[in-house]
Amino acid sequence: MNLLERDDLQEYLSGCIRVERADDHLLFHRHTERQIEYYRRMNESWWIRARCPAGIRIELVTDAMTLDLTGRLLRGSRKYAGIDVEVDGHVSCTIRIDTSEDSRTFRLAEFSTQERRQITITLPQSAILEAESLELAEETQVNPITNARVPYLALGDSITQGMDASSPESAYPLQLAKIRNMNLLNLGVGGHIFDPDALDDELPFAPKLITVAYGTNDWARGTTREQVSETVAEYLTRLNGTVGVGARLLVITPIWRAIGEEIKEGGDLVAFSEAIAQAAGSITSVTVVDGLSMVPHRDSLFVDGTHPTDEGFLHYAINLNRAFG
Repeated sequence: MNLLERDDLQEYLSGCIRVERADDHLLFHRHTERQIEYYRRMNESWWIRARCPAGIRIELVTDAMTLDLTGRLLRGSRKYAGIDVEVDGHVSCTIRIDTSEDSRTFRLAEFSTQERRQITITLPQSAILEAESLELAEETQVNPITNARVPYLALGDSITQGMDASSPESAYPLQLAKIRNMNLLNLGVGGHIFDPDALDDELPFAPKLITVAYGTNDWARGTTREQVSETVAEYLTRLNGTVGVGARLLVITPIWRAIGEEIKEGGDLVAFSEAIAQAAGSITSVTVVDGLSMVPHRDSLFVDGTHPTDEGFLHYAINLNRAFG
């Protein structure tokens, strides 16, 4: 049985708003068609990274004794990919592999007895998956996991997308979603900035919680404090009036980075973050979270001085959860 051929496939997916089918594979999308087309026109790297299935999970209950995924893992934001598999709430399989144009089959689960188990597959956050099949034995039973969870929308850049975590489950939005039993839609895109035009006012997702974590790329590209203040106000006003209606909205200022003391057009990163905080705080119903308190300022918690390690992401998720009060 190829689960990917089922008419009710969407019921098995979380963090995925649409499935795009081609002749021999399918793509799991977390962005709308309008957003993907916008990224394609504006910036090729944004377009590539937006097509990585960050935060998307396949969730099922089955008595299958084996579970095999076949497809191509193409380079997205990085040359490597990770897939995590949980069985009855415990991580049982972690795949770490370089990307390739070749189709490959991955054994995700194998059991010695046939009994019903809850299986969750977390797809790569930094590679594009062209999925061909998710095979279970024909005689097995399979059903989607039903679990009422609070819908959570994460907006941000590469840190929100989960680059450079070795594990897709390590990214802070997914860790936070697990801590608070939320249904995550992760729209983080590596390299992205405060960009009102990237919002889709008709996003088919009604979040009760939204986190917005941009700013470090705005600062690095030479945006002034006046410019970012204006853009932040425009972005949040639009979000509040559309997708964010009725949602709790948290804006996380940039986290620590090794080069944060450099002086750019917007000053150093602290001064730039203060401009973001001031602009966001002036918007009704917005809560500002100090990004500098999310990850301890230690080089060992960062892969490259900007992106957290798995341990750094864990600090981020725990401290962000505390910020909810």
